[in-house]
Amino acid sequence: MKVSIIIVTYNSMKYLPDFLDSIFEQSYFKEKGLTPDIFIVDNGSSDKTVKFIKDNFFTVHLLRNINNIGLCRAWNQAIKMTSGEYILMMNPDVILHQDYIKETVKILDSDQTIGSVGGKLYQLRISSWDGDNLLNLEKTNIIDSTGIQAFKNRRFIERGTGETDHGQYNQEEQVFGISGACVMYRRSALEQIKFESEYFDHDFFMYQEDIDLAWRLRLNGWLAIYTPKAIGYHHRRACSQGKVSDWNIIRHRRQKEDFVNFFSYRNHLLLLRKNSLKINVFRHFPFIFFYELKKFLYVLILENSTLRRTIRDLIKLRKIVKQKRRFNMRIRKVKPEEIQQWFQ
Repeated sequence: MKVSIIIVTYNSMKYLPDFLDSIFEQSYFKEKGLTPDIFIVDNGSSDKTVKFIKDNFFTVHLLRNINNIGLCRAWNQAIKMTSGEYILMMNPDVILHQDYIKETVKILDSDQTIGSVGGKLYQLRISSWDGDNLLNLEKTNIIDSTGIQAFKNRRFIERGTGETDHGQYNQEEQVFGISGACVMYRRSALEQIKFESEYFDHDFFMYQEDIDLAWRLRLNGWLAIYTPKAIGYHHRRACSQGKVSDWNIIRHRRQKEDFVNFFSYRNHLLLLRKNSLKINVFRHFPFIFFYELKKFLYVLILENSTLRRTIRDLIKLRKIVKQKRRFNMRIRKVKPEEIQQWFQ
């Protein structure tokens, strides 16, 4: 099988009917007369997720973890158990247009230096709930993501998020990386940038693991391509924000759960420690310094528990993070200038 599809579920029952139907309706498989090669890792769901998959989708490979081992470890479990040349990794809250896989496969087939590809994701909105707590989702023309965008201060956002689509992202182009909500990877690219048995960094647990992987792929010389011909729809619960004021960022953060804020802040620091090139940090130092200072003062005053937990983890992980940084610098094939251009 050329394409393997990987999903990690955790109490995802409310999304599964529309989500899985959109995979089985893909023109790529129908035109070739193939059954999709789908591998689902369930991270200890307590709802009807596992029963629904077993009862309705007999060809789906299912691995059930007793506990929630984290998104990164679950992704890695699934990658090791699949054999596709290309791997489509998706969140269960995504619905694909019928040509999504066909269009992304075309891109990967066209150039062997492309390591990842993704399409134009629009936002899904909840229109109603039914009696079984299943979501009725409404498709919109509001953009969710057209790739990962990086700034000089080392802030990362979903490109175009929250914008009404007026065709401003209708050009196929390179991007820094692809949103982990729905991304097609070349397996050989993942093999080259994995640390020991980790494609996704286990220490991240969840959040920003897609940025970390995108950065490593860039360091190793792989291209990331956005194509507007591949369409998907995503119900993003932890919303990414675009170019907004500091006040709106703070207000948005205050609405998130504590564990989300903790992993977001901690993983951002791990991300920088592992992947930053010293010369580029020097070039962008004023931007990075003031951005990090604002974040530090914020967590110091308003999220002291986040700061304490982050310091504790950074000390605990310092040796393994140092090893992973050495590995990332060893696999680097590009000049600092080639990385610097992506920080706008």
